[in-house]
Amino acid sequence: MMEGRPFKFRILEILSTESTWNSDLVRQLQAEYGMPSDYHRDCLNFDLIEVAASGMISEADAKIDVDGEFKKDSLLTLYRITPIGVDLLDELKAKVRRRSGE
Repeated sequence: MMEGRPFKFRILEILSTESTWNSDLVRQLQAEYGMPSDYHRDCLNFDLIEVAASGMISEADAKIDVDGEFKKDSLLTLYRITPIGVDLLDELKAKVRRRSGE
């Protein structure tokens, strides 16, 4: 439902079904929004940090990317949605409408 909407809406929707590592979540968003560059990778990762700072998602686990699967020597974070995030997502689903033609 939130595909094509602001990234932060989509982040909540993805995390509403299961906890996800930032590397997997960012790759999914890059594919959905047509943002393949490393610059976009880092911008989307920063969006995750902002959503976490707002209390809508939280860190469930973390590890260093020693193999460079995402970005060598960076922090990989497993995120999960919080009750605040669930409430906001429910509110967004009630208010955000599909675009015409979808």
